[in-house]
Amino acid sequence: MSDQQSSPMLDQELTRAGDPSSAGSGLERRLVHDPVGVLRDRGINLPDELPPRIVQELARVVSLLWVDGRVVPLDRFYIDPSDEGLLFGRGAWESTRTVGGAPWLWPLHLDRIRSTAEVLGIQVTPERLPDREQVAAYVRSLTSQDVTVRLNVSAGRSGAPGLVWMSAAPMPYPPSSIRLRTRPSPVSKGQAYLTLKTFQYATRLRIGQQAAQDGFDSALLIDADGNLLEASHANIFIRTSDGWSTPTADGGMLPGTVRHYLLTNSPVPIHEQVIPLARLGEAREAFVTNSNVGIVPVTQIDGYSLSIGEETLGLMRWLQPPTAAAGEYRLRERGTAPR
Repeated sequence: MSDQQSSPMLDQELTRAGDPSSAGSGLERRLVHDPVGVLRDRGINLPDELPPRIVQELARVVSLLWVDGRVVPLDRFYIDPSDEGLLFGRGAWESTRTVGGAPWLWPLHLDRIRSTAEVLGIQVTPERLPDREQVAAYVRSLTSQDVTVRLNVSAGRSGAPGLVWMSAAPMPYPPSSIRLRTRPSPVSKGQAYLTLKTFQYATRLRIGQQAAQDGFDSALLIDADGNLLEASHANIFIRTSDGWSTPTADGGMLPGTVRHYLLTNSPVPIHEQVIPLARLGEAREAFVTNSNVGIVPVTQIDGYSLSIGEETLGLMRWLQPPTAAAGEYRLRERGTAPR
């Protein structure tokens, strides 16, 4: 199915399956009668001023999944305990925000998840991966708000294919800036689980947690030769007297979709090159990118302080999806790095 085509049958199925008033599970009844409790159970405490309609929509966002073309509640979701995605981390995933209900940079995400699945030996037919219109239909069945969506593909087990499912989450409030702590990369170059988005993501999470324990927002990984790689959940861009640059994707880091978009379309030149850690003292500006938050300025790397410069702000205005409408609500995440 192309990005321009939509299946009326699928849209009807999404609406019917995602309508809590038409089903009878305990969670679906709670979505109607106790959405605040549903959100509280998911660790989300809402401000008092949110309209009841928005509260109910947010409860649907965190409770209803897209599973192979159908919307199902969490309490009806099942994955085989012997699925190799669970047992061995043999699975691929992608995440992005939506803009006007449609997933941002979705063709790039689909290309990457297909490539990742191929490297991991996961058999998934193209029609099982949702296109832009299918993602938008899923989001419309949940909420009028923009959200972040995550697409997952598991390997399955011998004789049985894995699952393809998608979840949504309330839009995070993007941080105004980020502080980075340099740390050695825990994985040597060329290992697929470092350069691809797989279910084996705990190492990246742990690195970010260690940086937070040191009083920083995220980690900046350094390779064995003392060169910059990436942040633990984002790509890094540095402005020096030579212009803008980002570390070369040479098997030591995960090249993101926003990074690709900037390198291809940026109104100012950005070069891929080796960036030694020693050059941080020359940096005038820096920022990190991922498809959930766009561009976030970097104001500190270890002991180096950086200003949020005009060039960074200009690139943010150029890249960033349209600003939230007056009726859009976002939640501020605490203690987490953008990813």
